[in-house]
Amino acid sequence: MDWLSFSDISWLGVLLAFIATFVLGWLWYSPGLFFKPWQRAVGFTDEDMKDANMAASFGQMILGNALGVIALAVLFVPLGVDSWWAGLLTGAILGVVFRWGAHWVHDGFALRSPLATLIDGAHDTVALAAAGAILGAFL
Repeated sequence: MDWLSFSDISWLGVLLAFIATFVLGWLWYSPGLFFKPWQRAVGFTDEDMKDANMAASFGQMILGNALGVIALAVLFVPLGVDSWWAGLLTGAILGVVFRWGAHWVHDGFALRSPLATLIDGAHDTVALAAAGAILGAFL
């Protein structure tokens, strides 16, 4: 696996992409944007949210986000992504195919609301596009 290399990764780009996707998620799932429709779509009440283990939820989100941004950076090198535009486009395509696609599969079998799938899949696609643009600018 010669393509699996961490030597050509811009760790500053990874850090900035991680921060950008974290901020995007915070805004996306804020009460001013999609939190309330998402909450209704997944069937969570305000009481459920108060009882949730937010430390565990944020820990999982941080780990998954960090691994996703690093994997994107690793893939960009052999794919020849060398500009913000190529990064944005590649991130968006990967977001639709892999992240949104996973939501379609899992949410469909879980009989989850199509609105929840739309909100989550669109978020993941926009987040990967933003991360891709940032990473592409640093390659």
